[in-house]
Amino acid sequence: MKICFLLSTFAYDGIKRSVVHCANAMHDLGHEVWVGVLHDWPGKVSLRDDLRIPAARVASWDGLGQGRRELAIWNFFRRERFDVVHTNTRKMNHVGRWVALAAGVPAVFASEDNLCLNRSCLTRTEDRFLAARSSGVIMISEAVKRSFLEVERLPEEKLSVVYYGLPLERFAKARRGEAFLRDFRARLAVPEGPTVVVAARLDPMKSLDTLLEAARLVRARMPNAQFVLAGDGPEDAKLRALRDENKLSGAFHFLGARADVEDVLQLGDVVALCSAWEGIGLSLVEGMALGRPVVGTNVAGINEVVEEGRNGTLVPPKEPAAFAAALVRLLDDAPLRARLAEGGREVAAEKFDAQKNAKRLLALYETARHG
Repeated sequence: MKICFLLSTFAYDGIKRSVVHCANAMHDLGHEVWVGVLHDWPGKVSLRDDLRIPAARVASWDGLGQGRRELAIWNFFRRERFDVVHTNTRKMNHVGRWVALAAGVPAVFASEDNLCLNRSCLTRTEDRFLAARSSGVIMISEAVKRSFLEVERLPEEKLSVVYYGLPLERFAKARRGEAFLRDFRARLAVPEGPTVVVAARLDPMKSLDTLLEAARLVRARMPNAQFVLAGDGPEDAKLRALRDENKLSGAFHFLGARADVEDVLQLGDVVALCSAWEGIGLSLVEGMALGRPVVGTNVAGINEVVEEGRNGTLVPPKEPAAFAAALVRLLDDAPLRARLAEGGREVAAEKFDAQKNAKRLLALYETARHG
């Protein structure tokens, strides 16, 4: 099958990492996979480097103004005659679905990367119009599906849920020994001590001010506790100021965007995410795959990743005291962490294996092609 995934950029975030994992999995299964992006990514960490498909199958329309880029994508679709175009991310959903419809691509899948919050009436009308004319809409969680049914009122028969997938074999091979992690910690200037790692975009939806307040509360009970935050985004300056206000400069470490997030996550005794809302929370899945227990907020999406008492703990959003209490409980109980880590590996294998989920998508693609 000839498949094209569309993204806005190769920025290093959850939805885009998942698309790259899926593209690689379908390539490994013998399909002809292409990836197209609206804009090249100028950041120091680009997911383009993680793609295993031939470089000639990566298309970019960077620098083209509105109108010219749509024409270029239309010509691309008409020339390559894909069996399936699978659009991802809000901007590319808007552009890619219209162009695919105009080009007569036989199957278009729009994968929404978050709950449909704060959408205009015009956007909702567009979603309904395009969903009815597409071959299907892939949702990344049951929560996102419910949201689009209730708010956008998309046709239910068009919607399918396929979770993000991770290359679990690669993650198993990426597990590091104690000697490596000690040296890595020293290179990052993160002192020894019970450690919480968060990998997230520094964005209001991630509610990272909750994390900073929780860190202050944890440190009051565990003075040697360390917090590591990997990611970049618009709230960087604000969060650094909060760190200084809370007198956490020696214990709360900003690493910025990292290409080695798999190593960073393994510095943690616990991997956490405190989002106010979320699509799924891929960094928690990555932590589970690497053998770490997880703490997440009990919001739609994350509560499909974290199974209370099996692989981690759920706490209410925007409640730093509850978040801190959950972290202290796990940091202080090594046997509990080990039990939850084992449960996390099981949940990752059951729900989030890239090969299995790629096959689920391929089955939907086949239905679309012949439907």
